Amino acid sequence: MDRVNTLEEINGYVHVIKNHQKGFLTNFFLDKSKHSYWISKGELYSMAYDKCIFLIRRSPLANYLFYFSTDVDSLRDGLGEISRLECPLVLDLVGTEQTTAPIKELFLKNRFTLYESLYRMSRTGLPLNQEKTCTDVLRACREDAEEVCQLLTDHFDPLSEQLPTLEEIRHFIEGNGILVYKNDDRVVGFIIYELLGITLYLRYWFVSPEFRELKIGSRLFEAFMYEGRNTKRQLFWVIASNENAIKRYEHYGFRAEELYDYVLIKK
Repeated sequence: MDRVNTLEEINGYVHVIKNHQKGFLTNFFLDKSKHSYWISKGELYSMAYDKCIFLIRRSPLANYLFYFSTDVDSLRDGLGEISRLECPLVLDLVGTEQTTAPIKELFLKNRFTLYESLYRMSRTGLPLNQEKTCTDVLRACREDAEEVCQLLTDHFDPLSEQLPTLEEIRHFIEGNGILVYKNDDRVVGFIIYELLGITLYLRYWFVSPEFRELKIGSRLFEAFMYEGRNTKRQLFWVIASNENAIKRYEHYGFRAEELYDYVLIKK
């Protein structure tokens, strides 16, 4: 296993696989800011084979597995070595049910099990909130970063939801991507989001258990939609079994897409 030191190395892996001109399969989508941070922290490693290259992010929360391969057969050849690793691994497979089926089956035959299923929900058109109606929802400040990070750690699952690091949370705050609701200067609810062109992307939405049923979640969501008032599409991922959340999202006009994220783990 070799440590990855630059983004150029990752681009090199992509070119190696594509140069075989036999197809291209991957579950890794480059984010220069995020992946540069992983590299700077010494968290990213590679394992290269003939027509298949694996990346492993070794973070404090979990070891995340990514792959570049020409096809399923080449992925199978390299996966034999990966399945013999003794460390736990987490893998995300994103796509339609049909396109992910052969890859999912391959991993299931190599010591991986299905841990969680998510699907994407979205709505099109301008958000309903074109005027700011909630004044008690604030933009997070840098001093809120550690509190938000702790709430994520305490209440979210790092295996199925790929939690951001403290540094990534600070980056969201600097980009005005976190809204908070406070009680006596304590963060009791937040939304983390991204504005990507005409798309508004909800990453995390949370209210502390003791403050639920007080419409704090609704206030946060309305403020979030106002922040994306000029977008034409709003989307997020939801755990397929979370029926209560799905009903709330449907209330706001969101509908399920045929795009899934299957989280597989090897213990």
